[in-house]
Amino acid sequence: MGIVAEKLEKVTASLSGERMLKIELHAGQERVKRELLDGPARFVCFPAHRRWGKNFLCIYDALEQSRRLAGQKRGLNPEVMIWFVVPNYTLAEELWTDLKRMVPRTDCRHVSNSKPYSIDLHNGTHIAVRSADHPDDLVSAGIDLLYMVEAARMSEVAWLTVRPTLVSQGRLGRAVFNSTPKGENWFSRIWRMCQDPAQPAWQGMRIPAYAADGSRHELSIMPEEEKLEEERRSYPDRWFRQEYMAEFLSGEGAVFRSVRERIAPPPCPPQSPIVAGVDVAKHRDFTVCTAFDGRGRMLEMERMQQLPYAQQAERICGFLIRNRVEKVVVEGNGPGDPFCEMLERDMYDRAREFPTSCRLVPFVTTAPNKRQMIDKLVVAFERATITILDDPQLVNEFEAFSMVQTASGHERFSAPEGGFDDCVMSCALAWTEAGTPAVVMAVPSEQDMADLNIGTWWKIE
Repeated sequence: MGIVAEKLEKVTASLSGERMLKIELHAGQERVKRELLDGPARFVCFPAHRRWGKNFLCIYDALEQSRRLAGQKRGLNPEVMIWFVVPNYTLAEELWTDLKRMVPRTDCRHVSNSKPYSIDLHNGTHIAVRSADHPDDLVSAGIDLLYMVEAARMSEVAWLTVRPTLVSQGRLGRAVFNSTPKGENWFSRIWRMCQDPAQPAWQGMRIPAYAADGSRHELSIMPEEEKLEEERRSYPDRWFRQEYMAEFLSGEGAVFRSVRERIAPPPCPPQSPIVAGVDVAKHRDFTVCTAFDGRGRMLEMERMQQLPYAQQAERICGFLIRNRVEKVVVEGNGPGDPFCEMLERDMYDRAREFPTSCRLVPFVTTAPNKRQMIDKLVVAFERATITILDDPQLVNEFEAFSMVQTASGHERFSAPEGGFDDCVMSCALAWTEAGTPAVVMAVPSEQDMADLNIGTWWKIE
């Protein structure tokens, strides 16, 4: 290789080691960049159809803003802080690959290819790519530019966790939200704020594939009208409208309706009988315990992750004592079986602390009875016989919980990809026993404590 060719190779090599991606915006991206991203709004949102190039535009904007902010020499460390928050690391890896191919190797001072991914540039910019699946990991120092990528597919808790980083002194504190819509959730509420003239800090542009007359939308890159019918035949109408028309469809796949109308503070005093439900963590999930009184009003919720089962059982035992729970329904599948034994032992050992009677009921979840559990909870929401606490994670899970039809035609209930449904399932477990007769725990005598085996003193009166 000649000297000139070698120098050219160094200049055109990206951080990934490959040649630089051709950084060129299409007409729709150029207009969104000019009219929205380059505008004065502090919070901007652009819901767009699939494959429009949302992430590419955000990376392009981040690198351009990096050069502009670094040139101001604000005396910060790092000079510029940029974060991309993505629903999970599967999607993060895709964005990370594109980002590295858009950064010249010669501009980079340090790169971390381990999670969380990050790049430090010679101009003082730090760029991080992080996953939203563990919101507590998003606590950080001040951020200049935050890009919430595919926001509709992540928990609102991720946004609420990272938002305080946008008010740090000296930082720009700007947030950009992109996503294809996914029903009515927190991302749809952000979009509505962008349409509100009373919210000048929020601005947005929606980018459907096609205009109302069926022709290609002026911002889109999708095929012209003659290919539209082929696309429509390939997808159900509601799916087409969401994925291609970027519409926010009320109730799209949603199971629970009017969730926010069911929010109420915990009652004082609660009415007996008080029932709790415990959804036990599997892998990356959370163990969640919720309690309801006899009128279906939620009293408290406790959520924990990555704790030894013995420690979780101890905390839940305290939860049951504190809320005067009379019956606790515990998921008995998988880790639930040994967990039930630990919790029952703790309840036995602390029996004298219980202000009222209590009983543990293992519940083995199957596909048929899960449907029954969810249906019973749905009816409670529809008939307004339940209230829930104003907890962002709880509300977000109920709003995002959806039903999808599998290839075999069966219905499957779950959280969206990268989300959680532990709070929902905890409530569903509690609701299986809601309204049933009170359950009594016979407090053991000193002789009982010495003679009886675990569990023999639990009985229903």
